[in-house]
Amino acid sequence: MTTEQPAPLRNPHFDDDLVVWDDSLSGRYQPVAYDQQFDDQWRLFLQGQTGFHTHTGVETTDEYIDDRIAELTGVEDHLWRKRWGALAPVLSRLSGRHARQVRRGLGGRLILEPKFGIDFFEGKRCLDAGCGAGRWSKTLLSLGANMKSIDVSQHGLESTRRFHSDVEKLSLFDIPTRPDLQRAFDFTICWGVIMCTHDPKKCFEAVAETVKPGGHLYIFVYAPTYHSSPQILEWRREYHRTCRTFEEKLAFAYRISDQPENCINQLDMLNTLYNWVIPLEVANGWFERAGFETPVLLNKRETNVCGHHLLAKRRV
Repeated sequence: MTTEQPAPLRNPHFDDDLVVWDDSLSGRYQPVAYDQQFDDQWRLFLQGQTGFHTHTGVETTDEYIDDRIAELTGVEDHLWRKRWGALAPVLSRLSGRHARQVRRGLGGRLILEPKFGIDFFEGKRCLDAGCGAGRWSKTLLSLGANMKSIDVSQHGLESTRRFHSDVEKLSLFDIPTRPDLQRAFDFTICWGVIMCTHDPKKCFEAVAETVKPGGHLYIFVYAPTYHSSPQILEWRREYHRTCRTFEEKLAFAYRISDQPENCINQLDMLNTLYNWVIPLEVANGWFERAGFETPVLLNKRETNVCGHHLLAKRRV
């Protein structure tokens, strides 16, 4: 008696020549082991491997969190100034903090408009849906938010628990099974997760249901620009078809990186089976059907756009 092997998952890019998401595709593809999808990069971050720490995309030290606060609010050195007061500018130069600003830009800084007020998150109940290593959880905590963070990655959860107690292992697709999360949050952020799932439409709908009437939802998804360019598609094809072990995958990511210190950007982009790009009109339609006002595109001033940063308020 032989055991029947499960059919291999279809990859929309390699098997069906599909990269741009359309809602008519909802229900066509199958989930993957999402607990493993990003786990290696969070593990390497915790281990301090070159290319996976001291990077804007993952680091959670106060200097980097101050940079994230500045991106959201426009207020520079918020935590540093709270700590040192009038001495902050002098100590910034003497400590080398000021000189490290360029180094902290590795991976790219966000250009977001309009900015959130520095007190916007104070006292608000906020959800980080797909928290990863926890940089946005720590950013909002530092601005006075009452946070909950969810993810399925072991090492992402381990990282976030270093500075935050309300952290839970939960798939975004399982949110509808949790009545306690339905319309429970003043602000939900879902950063760089929705487009890396088998069904971005259903994923968005699950996340959107966590927001209260009058609350806000902020998502980041890939746009049909950089991530659907011929070079990126060719790299992903080669990575998935030729790399068999994690060591081979990591070596490939280092090989195509502009510098070793930026490797996390490459592995993050390569490793997911699903890597959809989302047209702006599709994402806007998600918000409208979920009962939100017209989203604000926060990064419309960016020169090299690789994604959509969208913020919208749920109608009361």
